Amino acid sequence: MTPDLERALRELEIEWPATPDIAAAVRVRLDEPRRPRSWRPVGWRMQLAYVAALLLILFAGTMAASPDARSTVLRWLGISSVEIRKEPPRPLPAARELGQRATLDELRESTAPVLVPSALDDPDATYLTRLPDGSEAASLLYADGPVLVQTFRARATPFIEKTIGSGAQLERLTVDGAMAYWITGAHGFAYSTGTSGAYDDQRLAGNTLLVDRADGVLLRIEGELGRDRAVEIARSVE
Repeated sequence: MTPDLERALRELEIEWPATPDIAAAVRVRLDEPRRPRSWRPVGWRMQLAYVAALLLILFAGTMAASPDARSTVLRWLGISSVEIRKEPPRPLPAARELGQRATLDELRESTAPVLVPSALDDPDATYLTRLPDGSEAASLLYADGPVLVQTFRARATPFIEKTIGSGAQLERLTVDGAMAYWITGAHGFAYSTGTSGAYDDQRLAGNTLLVDRADGVLLRIEGELGRDRAVEIARSVE
């Protein structure tokens, strides 16, 4: 390592990880009974390999510890056109017109029924969604998947079988005694609020589980997930 590079690296303020207890590990090895081993000379090639491996470890640690250190090393190597930066956290998946952001407490104060599944972690975003018929739905969005859990007062029976579209497949299920529908492929679905009806399109890519609950709430679980996982989520809402 040249003096200029060494000096540049020493000037960097790097938060190094805690130093491991090397002395204790060496002491344990020294206390072990020595075993006879065959002697063979270590040539200059082997010594060079050891030195190269040590330098590689030090170089990798420096590059991983600090963006400034990585930039200094790359400039010393003549790679000045490379920009090193930290990428921002991956944003939430875009959901089509989910509406106004709202806390769970604010959702519970609205006219939308709120059901939170315990089979998932806390939602990454929650929305008060205005449906095509003017009613309100509670929409819980989970980035891991992504998965949308939505609840509103409506029923999918009996319109759904005639309105999901030719590109989708429909399977009838029963979830805790309630009629449910598992939909795969590109789709939307029609629903009834008792006084009117409306059609809502698919919001996330993937599959959809609709559960016509006995309390009059339509539970919608949509996203990149399988049927068994969707049913597990539906059974955990409260």
